[in-house]
Amino acid sequence: MKRLLRPLGIGHLRSVWMTMLISNLVLLLIPVSMGAFLYTKVEASLESGANRSNQAMLEQLKLSLDSKLSEVQKLAQQIIFDPKLEYLLKLDQDAGGPDRYQFIEFMRNTMSRQGSLTNFILDYYVYFRNSDLVLRPGLLTDSHKFYDMYYSYQGMSYDRWRESMLTSFHTMDYLPSATLLRTAEYDPMQSIEKTPLNVITFAQSLPGRDRRDITGTFVILIDESQIKEMFAQIESASDSSIYIVNSDGRTIMATDRQPLPGELLSRITGTGGLFNQTINGDQKMVSYTSSEKEGWKYVLVTPKSVFMQQIILIKQWALILFALCLAVGLTAAFIFAYRNYSPLRKTVNAILRGNEWSGRPQVNEYELILQSIEGSLHTEKNLRSLLAQQTPVIRSNFLLRLLRGQMDVDASREGGQSLRFMDITFVSDDFSVMVVQLDSIARFNAEPSEEQWALARFIVSNIGTDLIEYPHKAFAVELDRDRVAIVCNFAAEQAEGGERVTRELATALKGMIEERFKIDVTVAVGLPHSGAKSISESYAEAASALEFRIVKGGGTIIYFQDITDVHSHYYYPVDIEVQLINFVRSGDADHALQLLDTIYAMNFESGSITPEYGKCLFFNITSTYLKIMNATGMDQNDILGPDIDLVKDIFSYETAEGMHKRMKRLYEILAESMVADKSGHSAQLLQDMDQFVDEHFTDSNMGLGMVADHFDMTPQYVSTFYKKQSGINLSDHIAKKRIELAKRHMADKEFTNAQIAQLVGYTSDVVFIRAFKKIEGVTPGKYRELMMSCVSDETG
Repeated sequence: MKRLLRPLGIGHLRSVWMTMLISNLVLLLIPVSMGAFLYTKVEASLESGANRSNQAMLEQLKLSLDSKLSEVQKLAQQIIFDPKLEYLLKLDQDAGGPDRYQFIEFMRNTMSRQGSLTNFILDYYVYFRNSDLVLRPGLLTDSHKFYDMYYSYQGMSYDRWRESMLTSFHTMDYLPSATLLRTAEYDPMQSIEKTPLNVITFAQSLPGRDRRDITGTFVILIDESQIKEMFAQIESASDSSIYIVNSDGRTIMATDRQPLPGELLSRITGTGGLFNQTINGDQKMVSYTSSEKEGWKYVLVTPKSVFMQQIILIKQWALILFALCLAVGLTAAFIFAYRNYSPLRKTVNAILRGNEWSGRPQVNEYELILQSIEGSLHTEKNLRSLLAQQTPVIRSNFLLRLLRGQMDVDASREGGQSLRFMDITFVSDDFSVMVVQLDSIARFNAEPSEEQWALARFIVSNIGTDLIEYPHKAFAVELDRDRVAIVCNFAAEQAEGGERVTRELATALKGMIEERFKIDVTVAVGLPHSGAKSISESYAEAASALEFRIVKGGGTIIYFQDITDVHSHYYYPVDIEVQLINFVRSGDADHALQLLDTIYAMNFESGSITPEYGKCLFFNITSTYLKIMNATGMDQNDILGPDIDLVKDIFSYETAEGMHKRMKRLYEILAESMVADKSGHSAQLLQDMDQFVDEHFTDSNMGLGMVADHFDMTPQYVSTFYKKQSGINLSDHIAKKRIELAKRHMADKEFTNAQIAQLVGYTSDVVFIRAFKKIEGVTPGKYRELMMSCVSDETG
């Protein structure tokens, strides 16, 4: 239906159907739109709730950790500001017993009082640079022994530890998390095994007033596991990673081994915030807040999929419900619209089915129904007119299929009724076929064209159908550009005289066409036949008879019954072939041609050879021709020219007579070339050619073609012979003769170059100037100037 609607130009033909369907779809889209709006609101609400929850947990973490860090600062203040510490920092390594007692007293009175601190602080100690001692609660020892036996850092040497942590300047610095290896407290001498523990190191240089005057360092070791216990609740709740970053952007500790990317750190500014970030291809939600005490930033990195799980679940259910509602709604909308529109649709389809509509665009189906009667009548009228125009083509196609045996003949009353639309009515199932071959229309029109060929076929077809006697009938069909078939249908009561009627028709048809219309034809006639396959059988016989045109020649009438007694052989014995070869090689053209006439007469004039064997005979004679050239070492291009294919040239003729004439001419040329190759004859022939050129070189037609025609030879042979005998090309020889004569004429001032060109045989002065310059090296005008200047010098 869509294919029919487009050419009609009916833009709103289905307006009623579309109105019904669109109305139902609008009702369906209302709840669907509401569901989509609700989903977007739920998604935004869940994301906002997750953000608030993350921020609240970070604030709680910040408050808890800040309170713990207050203990660190309180402990540092108690130790650092003790008056005795400054005195101890000044003592050197060689201090004696009283001075060493001062260290022990400081350890008992000051360091040991801090043992009531929480587990958040793992341990603390003071390093005295001048004395290289380390003092911690319950222990006084040198730094090297302290590092080796008590506290050492994994992957860090003593020197590096001392340089980076004890002798470098630190101002309330929290160093990033590191793994501390410590010896068991109960008996450090029994085992060298050390228990690893992650710690955050707090360092404060002493006395802390001058960066250049560092006499000691106070160190507090913070147990990282205590901090991670604070993180555990947040981690388990949101599957998040927590990072603590100092004011310099260094990560103090983290629950994830993966460090924060630099581009993420650059976005962490201000006291707090929230943003989305893609890390390693995953969508993350980053929340952060800042500590006012230490300047730390607490960063919470949560996978977006964690809080999106509920959203995804809601989205899945929403899509399922949406698809279900859409499917049910579309089905219901289509069913209701279809049921309401179905009666009207059936009416419209009945009108549009198989019809074309023309006229102004319709508004709806009702107006289409009103105008359908007028449109159908108009369509029927056009179809009848079109069928009448195509009747000749349909009739020709039908007759062609009958000739090829693709259909059976139905001459009954019912069959005749079915063929009336093609203007064909058979009088019986007795038929005979004749094929008319248009050999030439040159006498009909001197300049044949496709239009003239079509007119000639029209004449043959009409005369063939008009000349048959009543009550018989004839039908004509064009087979090819130069071939027409006449199907003769004989009346049942006179079917026995079909052969006589066919012969009379063939004779009358050939005579009238050739005498009145000057069209040369060959007529081939098949036998009369009866039955379903009669037309195809008779046509096959006529086509076989037409093949004998190569034997009997054109312009004849060939009956199939006359070619049934032909023989499947030809006369060309080996001794005849040898005799022909000898005649040609000896240059005896007359006897060679007489022998070819004898061979042709014995095979073709008796009419007993088939076309196939006739072609084989000419193929063998052609083979003999090639044998002679191969045996004598002659080049075919020298004899016939480079553009002639010998086999194609012979078989381009449609009749045996034409092939025979062409073959005689080729053998004559070959025999003459044999004579020309002999020395005495060659010299005489060259002399004759030179004489002929001397007598006629001023003729504008003088050239290879004129010389070849005069001596009855091919231009290729003349060119090859002259070059071989004289050493120069014939065309160059003619040009030199003309230029020599032109130079003599140039002495006469009255002649122009154009006049001299005509006098010596050139059709135009342009060709003359080109030839003169090629031979003399200068133009005629320049040559004449030089000649005149020489004459004036001699007279002077």
